[in-house]
Amino acid sequence: MTLLRALIVEDSPEDAELTLGALRRGGYELVWERVETRDAMLSALRDREWDVVLSDYHLPAFSALGALATLQESGRDLPFIIASGTIGEDVAVEALKAGADDFVVKGRLARLIPAIERGMRDAEGRRRHREAEGELARSARLLRLVVDSVPDRVAVVDADGRLALRNAADEQLASRASADTVASAWPQQAGLFLSDRTTPCPPDQLPLVRALRGDAVDGAVLFERDERSPQGTWLTVNARPVREGDGRIVGAVAVARDTTRERQAQEQLLQSERMASVGVLAAGLAHEINNPLAAVVANVELCISQVGGLRERIGETEAVEVLASLEDAREASQRMRQILKDLKVFSRGEDERTGSIDVARTLDSAIRMASNEIRHRAELVRLYQAVPPAQGNESRLGQVFLNLLVNAAQAIPEGRAADNEIRASVAVAAGGRIMVEIRDTGTGMAPDIVQRLFTPFFTTKPVGVGTGLGLSICHRIVGSMGGEIIVESAVGKGTAFRVLLPATPERTPARPADTPAAPRAAATRRGRVLVVDDEVALAKSIRRILSRDHDVVVITAAQDAAAQISGGERYDVILCDLMMPTMTGMDLHEALLRAAPEQAARMIFLTGGAFTESARAFLSSVANARLDKPFDPAELRALVNDHVR
Repeated sequence: MTLLRALIVEDSPEDAELTLGALRRGGYELVWERVETRDAMLSALRDREWDVVLSDYHLPAFSALGALATLQESGRDLPFIIASGTIGEDVAVEALKAGADDFVVKGRLARLIPAIERGMRDAEGRRRHREAEGELARSARLLRLVVDSVPDRVAVVDADGRLALRNAADEQLASRASADTVASAWPQQAGLFLSDRTTPCPPDQLPLVRALRGDAVDGAVLFERDERSPQGTWLTVNARPVREGDGRIVGAVAVARDTTRERQAQEQLLQSERMASVGVLAAGLAHEINNPLAAVVANVELCISQVGGLRERIGETEAVEVLASLEDAREASQRMRQILKDLKVFSRGEDERTGSIDVARTLDSAIRMASNEIRHRAELVRLYQAVPPAQGNESRLGQVFLNLLVNAAQAIPEGRAADNEIRASVAVAAGGRIMVEIRDTGTGMAPDIVQRLFTPFFTTKPVGVGTGLGLSICHRIVGSMGGEIIVESAVGKGTAFRVLLPATPERTPARPADTPAAPRAAATRRGRVLVVDDEVALAKSIRRILSRDHDVVVITAAQDAAAQISGGERYDVILCDLMMPTMTGMDLHEALLRAAPEQAARMIFLTGGAFTESARAFLSSVANARLDKPFDPAELRALVNDHVR
């Protein structure tokens, strides 16, 4: 037998028993309860599980329609069947409209069993439908949560291009487009451009449009910009068609990732690499120029010193003219020496090392580097106070000053140099910090421009002229040194950049000035000097400078010098180039430490400036003297004579 749990709403026990008998004859094993009032029915519904509700139509204190309303109020979905002897057709229709499953006449209960079975089947169907809807709703909520948790923008359109779904990351876009936005407008309304940032993306090339045509779009690079994001956003978009099992395209989905930060990092890395490459190039250039320039300087000095002895042979007038020409050549070579020294400031490899630096000297180097850019646009004014050394990195700080000076010059139109000024100041600021200010009388900037000035990729220059990275890199460099960079500007009144750096506790350095030639130290005896340098012209010049006081031997290959000294030759001084092919000065020093240590101690290294990390480490580890190229002949003589004593 089949168990049936029946709740009977009936005021007549006899009528209830007739109904129960019909159910038993129909093959049911019964669990039942009879109620007559609304409260009793609510209590029964609350306390037990039921399969069916059987209700008389008229009760003294209740009715079938009231019982139906009570059942619906309880939230139970059970078959509700009216069994009454007085119900008419119009009343039955009203009950069915209210939600009853069926009605039977008490005198003809044969229809009761089929009505119950049909009602239970319908209730089960409704239950399954609700479960399916609940599962669908849960799946929809889960999908919504998953899609909203994706940090990238997600948009889905149907086959007609109508927007069907977008996630929380796309909320900004959603605020700009209506719910019926078609695919050809997504996300065109956000102002999409091609990777050149100026050409609008053609509508037929939008990723969602292509996906609706059946294309798989991978890594499409687009640039988004409008009045809400004037700086723009870089997007990398992937899109796919959505297909049914039979292959029909029923929509498309696009995922757009904001790659602005990644591109900023990549651009900064590329910019740093380019700057490093320029530094390497500058170092190599300085090294290659230093060698022939040293020969030029040495020979010019020799010629100047010898012109006096030729006055009687060539005549006073000719001697004066020759001397004037040589003096001009010496002045030009000294200017070249200073340019090469400035190049060294910007080409050193220890980019992240900090130490005590003279900011005035570093600023002067940057001014000389930027002089060609400045002189056609403004007069340069220097206002330097005596300041203690600052804590920082000379090479990186030089890059900052050079960038600020070039920016100041470019803010002033060409051809009006006499009417404009760029003022470079050095002073001690409040709190003891060192302040360097670059102030110009250029066009100036509006407050909204100033606020975004240090933002990567923000530039006021035309597309293709500026990367928008210079000032952001300056900001990062100064910040890495524990400093601060501040800008003040007003349209039509110019701009001032202030770089504030922490001071070191050292004494105030002397103002930079040209180093005077060292006085010639007289030789106390004639010594033996070995010159080891692969630059033949320079080696010959050194021999000419020193040959009046010493016996000079020139060798252009370090391995030949090593073989000679290992064979027994001895020298009072060994002038050796640091960087040479095949065998460097460092290698020669190591070889002499093994073969003739006392000769290694007599080495003086000549350096052209292109130091590798190993070369810097070597020079800091040895006690040997060092002379930078191009050197003053008087310095060379004094140094050699001092070592010969």
